[in-house]
Amino acid sequence: MRAAGRGDLAKLELHPEMVNIRHEGASALHVAAIEGRLEAARWLLEHGAALDAPDDEFGMTPAAWANEKGREAMVDFLLAQGAVITPFEAAAFGKLLRLQAFAAADRSVLTREQEWGTVAHAACIWGRVAILEWLMLEGADLQHRSRQGFTPLEIAGRQAENGRRHTPIVLEERKAAIERDCRRIVELLGGVLHAR
Repeated sequence: MRAAGRGDLAKLELHPEMVNIRHEGASALHVAAIEGRLEAARWLLEHGAALDAPDDEFGMTPAAWANEKGREAMVDFLLAQGAVITPFEAAAFGKLLRLQAFAAADRSVLTREQEWGTVAHAACIWGRVAILEWLMLEGADLQHRSRQGFTPLEIAGRQAENGRRHTPIVLEERKAAIERDCRRIVELLGGVLHAR
């Protein structure tokens, strides 16, 4: 696990039989993903690491772990390797084409709710302007309240003030990008909702 987190390929080479062993509910690929260690992730996958294995505590895949910290290059790498994502993850990761494909197959993905709300809420948590613009064109319910009681606009406003409010472990540069993009979403949603 430490070798994966540090990207230490020499140490990983010592125990290729352990690529899928779990520690505290996660695999070495989860650790490499959250730390952004592309070469370690590549090595682990080449040696049989399970690409989409969920962790034991949150049920999240390595790609989702990478997104939680704002490791966008790692997310893209894992998706290129064939990682499977949900509609909510497509919105959170900013993968518009994937979200559009989900919606084309089943329009109900636009109204389904998970713990933190709909795909519109997910887009607002992560500051995904293009996703939200498309959802608006598709007629997404922008006034729906999540189980925590927030509308997409309220989520975006909270994230604009502090990009770690709903994404507590993102890196500093990703936090700044979330805040900037959420300010754009607040302006966009504020204008649209005011016009209604």
